[in-house]
Amino acid sequence: MRIKDVMNSEPYILYEDDTLLEASQFMKQERIRNLTVVDSNGKLVGLITLREIINALTNNTQSELVKDVMLTHIKSVGQETPLKGAIEVMIINKFGCLPVVDSNRKLVGIISDLDLLKTLYDMVDLPEDFQTIEEQPTIARKLSYNINKCNPERVNKSHKLDR
Repeated sequence: MRIKDVMNSEPYILYEDDTLLEASQFMKQERIRNLTVVDSNGKLVGLITLREIINALTNNTQSELVKDVMLTHIKSVGQETPLKGAIEVMIINKFGCLPVVDSNRKLVGIISDLDLLKTLYDMVDLPEDFQTIEEQPTIARKLSYNINKCNPERVNKSHKLDR
């Protein structure tokens, strides 16, 4: 299986002069964590992730532009890259995505952890007696109840080891 078989060939993009506010609002609206940054010719010049936006905010960075906080030394893959090779790069580096570029570094797509999960989902069969949570109202109510009932202080204390 190759990258071209599972990649998103219509990735969302930003330009270097877009603002961090625009980037963060778009990420929130689309429920994504990574955005590629291209120049006016569509060539990949960077990547901005939720992590860069959070770092900029917590470090009181004065910049408001994507170009000042984006990652510029990013790994990318080609469409013919074996899927397993891309997965290995993502696992080793703890990447949530890899931009897909052509031989001229023009952005042609992106592969994300979600794309990989969708591919895996399509490859795996569910048992005939499997029911989703939506089909099991009792479990859904219990999950909702337990989440709403959660006490942050209790959770934090339960993760500390007593020695």
